Amino acid sequence: MLRGIVRALAILVVAAATLIVLDFAELLVPVEPDDTASMSTTIPACAGRVVAQGLTYRLFDPEPGHVVAVHAAETDDGSIVPDRDADDRVLVLRIAAGPGQVIEGRDGTVFVDDVKIDDIDTEPFAAVTVPNEQFFLLGDNRSAAVDSRTFGPVLGNAIFGRAFMVFWPLRDLTFRLGPFSGAPPGGIACD
Repeated sequence: MLRGIVRALAILVVAAATLIVLDFAELLVPVEPDDTASMSTTIPACAGRVVAQGLTYRLFDPEPGHVVAVHAAETDDGSIVPDRDADDRVLVLRIAAGPGQVIEGRDGTVFVDDVKIDDIDTEPFAAVTVPNEQFFLLGDNRSAAVDSRTFGPVLGNAIFGRAFMVFWPLRDLTFRLGPFSGAPPGGIACD
């Protein structure tokens, strides 16, 4: 009986230590985005939390369609600036275009290299050619998102993980992070 209790405690200690190391190394990170309205309804607004893993981007480059976690800083005037060394804020957004691609919002939608990427209603924005080692990020809630339309393309080194699961609130637990279609929910007031 005592041996069983000791074994169970040892397993718990090893599991806890493993999770701490994975979090510290940003290999498996629970993320509470600072601006959940940007990805609503993919990530529940106000209380939504995701799990991101960072191993993939240590081996491979991020790809369009991935939902990613990004380190960002907030300037004195309230602007958001993605920055790999910042820990002020965490943004969770979708990669819309990668290096060398041309992205543009027209006719109510987004086109990358003249190919429609989704069916989310989007206000027009000027064409942008994404520079090398950078990515153009968009929120799924395009009418309320703070994304690359505001702060420009993001250096790949500011992206620290790929979100793969919504874990909070529990009623919204899912591994499906694909974009929705239609009109975004717009501004969301959290209590």
